Amino acid sequence: MKKNRRINRPKAHIFKSTGELEIFSAKKLERSLLRTGLRPKDVKEISKEVAQKVKPGTSTREIFKDAFKLIRKKSPIAATHYSLKKSILELGPTGFEFEYFVSKYFEEIGYTTYIGIVVQGEFVRHEVDIVASKPNYQAYVECKFHNNIGRTNDIKIVLYIKARWDDLKNGPDGKYLREFFVASNTTFSKDAIDYAKGTGLQLLGVNAPEDESFLDKIKKRKLYPITSLKRLKKSYCTELLSKKIILCKDLLEEKNLLIRMGMSEEEIRAIFSDINKLMK
Repeated sequence: MKKNRRINRPKAHIFKSTGELEIFSAKKLERSLLRTGLRPKDVKEISKEVAQKVKPGTSTREIFKDAFKLIRKKSPIAATHYSLKKSILELGPTGFEFEYFVSKYFEEIGYTTYIGIVVQGEFVRHEVDIVASKPNYQAYVECKFHNNIGRTNDIKIVLYIKARWDDLKNGPDGKYLREFFVASNTTFSKDAIDYAKGTGLQLLGVNAPEDESFLDKIKKRKLYPITSLKRLKKSYCTELLSKKIILCKDLLEEKNLLIRMGMSEEEIRAIFSDINKLMK
């Protein structure tokens, strides 16, 4: 008597943003969906529908688009959370906007910030992207913005920044320097994370810190960039960023500016409604 054999579907290899191949994992997709705040029932439904479309050679970008459309139908807030990484990527292309965004985060947690400050080290002078200050306490922040979401911050980056930290804390301006951060809109390699742990360097990125990533911190404090607003036309978004209006919540105070830019009352009401929903 022949035994029944279970027929397994071949595993689909998909293309990551780095160009590398990996095996599609429905469990990994579900974990990312759960982080958006969706109900477990909705997560199961969306994951199943997306997985059915995945074929060998599908890109992670295509998977993201399919998932995003389905999430948006369930919850606009969850859709904003799911696309947060992409929204931060759009704080470019120069990276100056990302620096202002990071400075807003440090202001939110109690620091006074200064951008693009030249500081004397023990041997040479350095331009520090962000100096975050409290009484008798300073943190320096180096921002690493990448236009490609697949770009990883490797060990070379953290080695270089740690060397700068050592020179700065031993210099005449380093009396109150207590922490050095590296903030990025992409991931850090395992070696970079391990080295940072061992040396005391602080990382803020898509996968760091490991217990609560920079994206998690942003969601927790509702520090959504204006690039999160899907109704906001790109031309308006670009103009606002050039005026250093970075956060959604700050836009609520800029109705007169939006009118001068040419937005209608109806458009402004729709945008403000979306922001207020995000802020709840």
